[in-house]
Amino acid sequence: MLSDKLSPMKAWKIGDELKFCLGADVGGSGIRFCLTNFHDQSQRIEPGHMKTKNVHEFYKVISDFSKAIQAVAPGAKCVGSSFACAGLRKGDTVQVMNWSGSAADQTIKIPEIDQTLYPAHHSVMLNDLEAGAYGVVSLSETNEADSYFTKLWGPKGGNVVSKNGHTIVLAMGSGLGAALIHNDLWTNTSVVIPTESGFLLSAPRCTEHRTYNDDVRNINYVSDHYYKGEHTPCFEDLASGRGLVIDYDFLLGHPSGWSAVQIVELAKKGDEKAKLAMKNHYIYFLRCAKQVAYGMHCKSVVMALSNQVANKWLIDEIRNDLEAEFKDTSAWKAAQGISVYSQTKDVNINMIGTNYMAHFAARNAI
Repeated sequence: MLSDKLSPMKAWKIGDELKFCLGADVGGSGIRFCLTNFHDQSQRIEPGHMKTKNVHEFYKVISDFSKAIQAVAPGAKCVGSSFACAGLRKGDTVQVMNWSGSAADQTIKIPEIDQTLYPAHHSVMLNDLEAGAYGVVSLSETNEADSYFTKLWGPKGGNVVSKNGHTIVLAMGSGLGAALIHNDLWTNTSVVIPTESGFLLSAPRCTEHRTYNDDVRNINYVSDHYYKGEHTPCFEDLASGRGLVIDYDFLLGHPSGWSAVQIVELAKKGDEKAKLAMKNHYIYFLRCAKQVAYGMHCKSVVMALSNQVANKWLIDEIRNDLEAEFKDTSAWKAAQGISVYSQTKDVNINMIGTNYMAHFAARNAI
């Protein structure tokens, strides 16, 4: 029962006060909450997944959860809150595109969230990968990052979150997300800047490069599919779940009807074209990564989230090809000084990031 899961928080009471922080990871099928003791972040309660498929259920789940907390620990006060949403942010609204119904049914109006769990001036709404990047920051600050991320290549030493430059965190899922960890040398702080770098335009090599013909044919195939051959595809069109599907279709010469999950399973079973499609969509992933890394003066590139962990079998096999791709550039001198990391152990870094920012919000007026 939910009350049994929440019961340990009663021990967080100091004097007459019980203060807690709340992290929430909002996805297409529901919400995952994590409560932490305001005085000790290591003390946490994760009650599990709660289903929501539209904004009305979202508001109700939060209200019901608040009531459940008060039933277990009367007077308990949420002093900081952070929600991560996979959605389009506009002003005080977030549209969760994976929810069902109309745009109104998909749109969270932030001022209407129950303030007992989203306190005014002490709460933040984050993009999902923005939260993930703060999760990487949190793991770095607690010296746990090396337990979850492995360096694939780069200079000796260094850190997952660079102390000498900025860090770009990228993830492939249904789309291609990227968030910049800005390292402020003057204040010794890390600030995450969400980006839309997945929408950078792809480009083939020049005519004398060995991959030119394949690049042009692949990119034109994707352009024909999405843009009637009129526009250059963005990297997300090539390096994402849907990118994997169309990369595979290109190799077949016709639509396969397979989903990304099915193509991955084919690759694991030894289907050469499925495996090549997976390799190619990682090649485009690295092309996007290096453009952002060069342009944003990054010293560290972090490929993150659960898909990266699940694809470790492939990463290990094509690691040398990925390094060669990353360093095959006119800016080859800059490439030598950048370390590239891959997540190799699963953990919900979005949730870690929301907890981190919930405690920041508790200590600072937003």
